[in-house]
Amino acid sequence: MTVTLQDVSMITALPIEGKPLCMSTDSEGWRQQMEALIGMSPQEPEVEDGGKKDRVPAGAPFTWIAANFAHCPEDADDEVIQRYARVYMWYVISRTIFADGTGKSGPWMWLKALTVFDNKFSWGSAALAYLYRQVINC
Repeated sequence: MTVTLQDVSMITALPIEGKPLCMSTDSEGWRQQMEALIGMSPQEPEVEDGGKKDRVPAGAPFTWIAANFAHCPEDADDEVIQRYARVYMWYVISRTIFADGTGKSGPWMWLKALTVFDNKFSWGSAALAYLYRQVINC
């Protein structure tokens, strides 16, 4: 028995028709791209005494997202409102549909997918593919 695309559609109500959600998972320059999209990015980790940096996933810790985007300013213009909406959607899909085993950060690639609001992506297909990948990696 397995989860099918129809199951995903029925359970989550995510669209299964539309453009495939295909993008590069290359994380080169993700901090600069994040700053261009949402106006800021998490601090780079500090180098330990041995000169070796800890490996940090390409994305933002959920604590950082909540600390910086919990409340949209009341006098915000449309651009700022869209920025907060994009971050909120990124937070939600990273916590639910595209959750990873750590539960600590929102991967950069899902924020990148939210750059254009009116794209008609097949989010259900992406969710199923991600589920299968996570199961295989267990």
